[in-house]
Amino acid sequence: MNGNLQNGGLIHRSGDSLLVTDIKGYSGTYLIHNDTSFDIVTDSLMWFMNSSEGTGILYSDQRRGNRLFRSAPDVREGKLLLDKPCAQPLLHGDMVYYIDEQDGCLYCCAADGRFDRRLVEEKVNGFLLLEDETVIFASGQGIRMTGADGRKAETLSPESAGRMVRVGGRLAYADRSSGLILKLLDLTSGKSTVVEGIAAASLNTDGHYLYCANRRNGSSLSRVDPQSGSSIRISGESADYLHVLDGEIYFSHHREWYRLPLAGGEATKLPLTGGMEHEY
Repeated sequence: MNGNLQNGGLIHRSGDSLLVTDIKGYSGTYLIHNDTSFDIVTDSLMWFMNSSEGTGILYSDQRRGNRLFRSAPDVREGKLLLDKPCAQPLLHGDMVYYIDEQDGCLYCCAADGRFDRRLVEEKVNGFLLLEDETVIFASGQGIRMTGADGRKAETLSPESAGRMVRVGGRLAYADRSSGLILKLLDLTSGKSTVVEGIAAASLNTDGHYLYCANRRNGSSLSRVDPQSGSSIRISGESADYLHVLDGEIYFSHHREWYRLPLAGGEATKLPLTGGMEHEY
């Protein structure tokens, strides 16, 4: 899930249907049924969608100043949780972790918005949450690690990370200081290695392979084996906002949504159209 949130959290499973945010027409969020029909369910522009069972969907609504909302199960009405712009909100148990867009710092609060507090004092580009509630975050001081208890952060690597995902015992990230070169950081040894030939403009994982929009090849889709470092191109279309869901990869091409089997092949366009462009 964290990989999808790193890419905007714009596609989310809702029962047997998909919730998809329109990033071309800027018209709202749609529910796609059986890959063939769709209905607009809200005019909210839902970013960073995530949920846990029976809780509704947590999201940042761009139409309402990126404020943090939580929807009812039917998605049609959201309840305001935090009246400030929130990026990458992550629901974990009874806690929400997020980046405050006003000061750039990492915060956490209760799932109902109470007990809001700053977790990291420095500005944060992105973060991941591990199973033991260890928080790995990227800042101007490098790739660093702290915990929900607010313990003093320690540095894992001095490098400047863009998008980050965890795959096994490694952290995969785009090195911002080196043209988004894809690197792998061993979380045990602290050793960093370069994946040759890949500059990751967008990055995600299925837990085994990495999937990248490779800037060195027109942002076409590449699949990377993090064990061997080898990569193959699985689609020639330029891609962005990579989401991995239900054994498929979803991506934006010219602001329209497509889906592709993780093994590669021909991409299929989702039945969603729009007109006005919008930047993330």
